[in-house]
Amino acid sequence: MGSPSPERTADAFIEKFNSGDAGGFAQLYAEDAVFTYDGLEKAVGRQQIEGAIAGFMLAGLKFKGKNVNVYVVGDTALTRFKWELFDAQGATVATGVSTEVQRRGDDGLWRFIIDDSGGGSRT
Repeated sequence: MGSPSPERTADAFIEKFNSGDAGGFAQLYAEDAVFTYDGLEKAVGRQQIEGAIAGFMLAGLKFKGKNVNVYVVGDTALTRFKWELFDAQGATVATGVSTEVQRRGDDGLWRFIIDDSGGGSRT
């Protein structure tokens, strides 16, 4: 699984996260992708990424957000996404701006190769 364009990867990300589909969520990432939530700890590869995100899903947290920037050169894209994570009562538990690098695969679909969920917010 992937996305037909880097602009639409954010929609697929939200859909998979909010449905609690950790396996489908991980398929939005390349096999050797890197994910970090805090810029310190990282998950490498789909299996680790699925494990890292599953706890958020099990806690019943939901995501919403929108693309801030999408820059594409050939088969590589740099994206930034303004997001909000909220609990079952609708209270915001975290916000941020992520920075991602996506690559178009041989199948024409886009997948994250680097996802720093707070990278656009940290100094």
